[in-house]
Amino acid sequence: MTALLALGGVAKSFGAVQSLVDVTFAIEDHGIVGLIGPNGAGKSTLINVLTGVYAPNSGTVYFAGRDIAALSTADRARIGLVRTFQRPHPILDLTCIEGVMVGGLCRGLSQAEARCEAHEKLELLGLANVADYSPRKLPTGHLKLLDFLRVLMLRPRLVLLDELMAGLSHNELEVVQGVIEQLAQTGITFLVVEHLMGVIRRLSRHLVVMDAGQIVTEGEPTTVIHDPRVVAAYLGDDVESGSGDGASHA
Repeated sequence: MTALLALGGVAKSFGAVQSLVDVTFAIEDHGIVGLIGPNGAGKSTLINVLTGVYAPNSGTVYFAGRDIAALSTADRARIGLVRTFQRPHPILDLTCIEGVMVGGLCRGLSQAEARCEAHEKLELLGLANVADYSPRKLPTGHLKLLDFLRVLMLRPRLVLLDELMAGLSHNELEVVQGVIEQLAQTGITFLVVEHLMGVIRRLSRHLVVMDAGQIVTEGEPTTVIHDPRVVAAYLGDDVESGSGDGASHA
C-alpha cells in the first residue's frame, strides 16, 4: 500500500542549529499516528515543514504519491494536508459558527451550505450552544476546538494535530478523542502530536518518538512506550507504575 505521507531523509537547520536530522517515516491512509518527544525534539518544526511553512534543507516529502516540495501552504491545504496550532487562532470579528464556516467557504460552499455543515460540526463537539457567540467570550479550550472544526470543514485527508488536547477539560478531552476515532473510521488520517500520554495511548495506532531532531524509534504503541530508551528519556516511572491518564506527559 502506498503511504498517504512519506518523508525521506528530511533535514532542516537554522544556522548552526540542526532541528531535523534525516527524518524518515511514513503515515498510512486511514490511520492515527502519534508523535511524541521532549520539548525541542523537532516536532513543531516537522509540522512546519510538512505544511510548507519551512522548506527542508534536504530530503523529500510525498503526499498521496505526489512530491509537494513546490506547493505553498494554501495549496497543500487544498489537496487535503492541514493542521491545527498549539495556540488558537479565532477570527474575532466573526461569530463562532461564522468562523467555522470559513473552512467550507474556502471549499466553494454557498453561505447556506457552509452554515448548515458548520452547525453539524458544532453539534459534533457539543458546541452548538455557542454558535452565535463571539469567540472573545469563550475559554481557550473552546477556541481550540473551533479551530479544529474549521479545519475539518476543509474535508482534509490528513490532519496534523499540534497539541490540540492541551488545556481541554476532561469532558472536552473525552468528546474530541471520540470524534477523532470516529473520523478516522470514515477515512480521515491523523498525526497526533501530544504530551498527554493518556491521549497517545488511546488514539495511536502507530507511534513515532523524536529527540534532538531525529526519530528515536517507532512502531506499535505499547511496545514503543515500554522501550527502555523512551521510558528513561520521557516517561520515567509513569509507564512502570501503570499510571498515565490524560495528565501525564511525554
